[in-house]
Amino acid sequence: MSKFWAALVAVIMLAGTPAVAADWSAGFKTCDTDGSGTVSRAEWNSCESKVGDPTMNPTFRTMDKDTNNSIDEAEWAGGEKQKMAIGNNCQKAEGSWCPCQNNPDDPACQKN
Repeated sequence: MSKFWAALVAVIMLAGTPAVAADWSAGFKTCDTDGSGTVSRAEWNSCESKVGDPTMNPTFRTMDKDTNNSIDEAEWAGGEKQKMAIGNNCQKAEGSWCPCQNNPDDPACQKN
């Protein structure tokens, strides 16, 4: 039964539902631990797993469009679009870059 729930959660996370979007949007404040209005690389490294599956999150580098080593709210919103695109592309993938999407029962895809 736990495989069923794990699969269901994975589908919901990849579907780009409003609940996932809400978690991502709220994640900015969660990650901005010093209240500066930006998320530093150190803050991102500490909180990335709190805003979703790190394998499906955009990287800090791709979100930091102005390369100032911090992510502002506009860049964070762009990161949400990237996250949705990653999920949508993963759902369509049959290649090795997203192996667990098409083979969730593989032991290598099971989280401990």
